Amino acid sequence: MTENPTPRYARVLTYAEARIILDAGLAEATAISVPASIAVLDASREIVAFARQDHAPTLTGEVAISKAFTSVALRQRSADLAVAAGAGGIFDGLHHATTRHLATFAGGLPLFEGDDIIGAIGASGGTIDEDLRIVGAAFAAFESLGR
Repeated sequence: MTENPTPRYARVLTYAEARIILDAGLAEATAISVPASIAVLDASREIVAFARQDHAPTLTGEVAISKAFTSVALRQRSADLAVAAGAGGIFDGLHHATTRHLATFAGGLPLFEGDDIIGAIGASGGTIDEDLRIVGAAFAAFESLGR
């Protein structure tokens, strides 16, 4: 007789939570006068909430999603891949190994509940420092949720 395996439970990032995170990032982008795109993805690497502000270049949407995708898929900040995925790095050429775009520069942050990845945030629209401010504000909103 076989035993039933212990069920697995996924931690879920709700739409309401994603909107709080997204809105905090948008507020920061507005405060620093940087039209931006912000993406909040869940653990399955799919978009839960997304916005591209007026005057944010079209490409910023794809970049924000790529930054978040990279962070949730690899469970780390997108900036952490800059050296590893560069020429001669241990993940050199990683961006060719997937059909989804990876971003190997700052602006993507993973979201954890304990040791469980529950999603990620990506922001694009300004300089790296501006994108970090935007995604940092969004991350602070996530932390305020007390997950």
